[in-house]
Amino acid sequence: MADPKLVLAFREPDIDTQRPFIEGQVKVEGFGLETQKFTGPDSCDAWDASFGGTLMQTAGRGEFPYVSIPAFPNRKFRLQYCYVNAASGINTPRDLEGKRVFVSSTAGIWARGALLNYYEVDFTKIHWVMSDGEGGAKSWGPSIEVEPLPRGTNVDAMLLSGELDCVIEPNVLPSISNRDPRVRRLFPDFKTEEQKYFRETGIFPISHVVSFNKSYVEQRPDAPIALLKAYRQSRDIALNSVGGTDGPLYLVISWAVAAMNEQREVMGERYYAYNVVDNVRSLEAMMLFAHQFGITPTRLDYRRFFHEEAAAYPGW
Repeated sequence: MADPKLVLAFREPDIDTQRPFIEGQVKVEGFGLETQKFTGPDSCDAWDASFGGTLMQTAGRGEFPYVSIPAFPNRKFRLQYCYVNAASGINTPRDLEGKRVFVSSTAGIWARGALLNYYEVDFTKIHWVMSDGEGGAKSWGPSIEVEPLPRGTNVDAMLLSGELDCVIEPNVLPSISNRDPRVRRLFPDFKTEEQKYFRETGIFPISHVVSFNKSYVEQRPDAPIALLKAYRQSRDIALNSVGGTDGPLYLVISWAVAAMNEQREVMGERYYAYNVVDNVRSLEAMMLFAHQFGITPTRLDYRRFFHEEAAAYPGW
């Protein structure tokens, strides 16, 4: 009998933690794997779901809509994604007070969480701007002013012109990539700042969490463990592509191995763990931040999101 088919979709198929699936290096034991670009949960069985977006859907439905495994293929420290107009007079996080700040609703959760809880910025003194229509252009607390901006507005141009003083986005702005002197990062030495943040909080932001449609898991209860094992293998291939015996894959970065060694010194050997136990502080932080910013009406229990057996599966 042929193995049951598992359709695995990717929001970001080209990132190093997922390319081994695309290139056929990794299989899912007991399943015939079919990979594709993510177009929606109805078109696949499992995918790299947006963590913040999933929380928003949970709040809207009153229950967690999917079944997740503790595999987190996209993780980024978000302090480096805070961009400011160079003429705005913003040199420290507290300087954001009194300014016009654009933030993406779900993608900005981690950055806002750091600004509020770590840097103790007074959010009531900021004029917040959010895209209308993505569930974020609304007040998330007392005295929080939020101005809606038409979806699709070029916020990079507004930052360059000074219409916005700061933009917090999930991706690098074109003006930053082009090294336009009119804009810069809030934290010029973001690596040092993010390392300090991790040392003092233990938080390594999670952008995506691998999730299944519930109906598929009901039919194939062995799928979550099988896919978790495959994701761990894919992650290990990505790690070995930098620090393995064949040398670094990234030849344009001469000190890639040194950078990985530095990351391990700061964050530990299991810094990219695909389990629950090594990620408790980050998971708890996301639950707190989502509640603080009105994405969820209460502070949720992160344990309810994960497949019970996958969450308890040994290894990292």
